[in-house]
This record gives sequence, C-alpha cells and structure tokens, in this order.
Amino acid sequence: MKIREILKTDVPVIARFEQKYIECPWSEQVILSAMDEGNYTFLLAEEDEILGYIGVQWCLDEGNICNVVVDECARRKGVGKTLVASLIEKAKARNTAVLFLEVNEHNSGAIALYEKCGFERISIRKNYYGKDSAIIMSKRI
Repeated sequence: MKIREILKTDVPVIARFEQKYIECPWSEQVILSAMDEGNYTFLLAEEDEILGYIGVQWCLDEGNICNVVVDECARRKGVGKTLVASLIEKAKARNTAVLFLEVNEHNSGAIALYEKCGFERISIRKNYYGKDSAIIMSKRI
C-alpha cells in the first residue's frame, strides 16, 4: 500500500467516496477549493486503486481532521490505521501541537481506530449528526 498526497486528478474518486460514505459530503469543487487554499492536506492510500483517504485543515499549531474514508472492500485491513499514522507523521513534521476530530457516536469502528492511534475523547456535541451526537477527540503530538 502506498500513501501519497492527493492530486487534482484524484478528486472525482474522492468526491464519489464522499457521496457514498459521508453524511455531509464535500463536492469536487469544495475539495478542489480546499486544496487551493493551502491550509489543507489530503493523503490517500492506494494499491491498484484508491482505498481511502484522510484530510486535515491546519491552523497555527493545530490540525482538524475533517475527512476520513476507507472503501468498504478495504476495511479492517490496516488502511485507516496507516492513513492516521501517516497524518500524525505529517503533523509532527509541521510541529503541530494537537490534532482534533469528530466522529459519530455510533461509529464504533472509527472510535476504536482513533483510540488505538492515541486519540482521547474530550467532549460531545449533542445532535451534531441529526439525532446522533459527535464525539470530539484529540491527540497531543
């Protein structure tokens, strides 16, 4: 498995993943705009095809993980863990102090992954995903 930053040519696939797996999906245009802003990093995992990706918005010495998707066919094979670990290495290289993320309270697989990667639960946003709440997690770098 190879991890690399996304290219503009990857955006249509990333947008399809967003539509398929994310509750509030980003469009191709939103992803392209984020790439052009310069304060986002998107990494993807690929073998013969894109398996998943992770995105983060940087602000000063913090990072907010805003997108994480692993295709169903690649789940439970270490793709998510590799993406999170690669992003943590990027954060270290940027001298980031802390990473944040939010996750649906019912997404037990993602919560377990983040906890294995050293993220801790710090807060809850009630009804953030409609009736579901978001668990806010952070990791000091």
